[in-house]
Amino acid sequence: MKWIFVILAAVIPFYAGQAFADDFRCPNGNIVSTGYGISTVAAKCDPPAFTFKREEPMGVEKSGADGRTSSKTIYIEVQEWTYNQGSTLLHTLIFRNGLLTEVRTGSFVQ
Repeated sequence: MKWIFVILAAVIPFYAGQAFADDFRCPNGNIVSTGYGISTVAAKCDPPAFTFKREEPMGVEKSGADGRTSSKTIYIEVQEWTYNQGSTLLHTLIFRNGLLTEVRTGSFVQ
């Protein structure tokens, strides 16, 4: 029975860390989270070191009044803002349709 508590005590902190994985501390100290709009992030953070804009396909299914479903592909705007923290660690903020959806922490720059 003690082993279960030992295992849980070792595993739970990793899951707790995952819950905050999509927060980002801007170089100026402000914190932004997924769900924030692009204008809010721009106001809270300094300008990024690099930006990249592209369109990404997304499949959408639509149900008609007669019960038929049809699918089509739409394209959404995706922006990636890259920040260089401590001049070595890269962070990329990913916006889809103007909302922050993902924060990726990359590798160290050499």
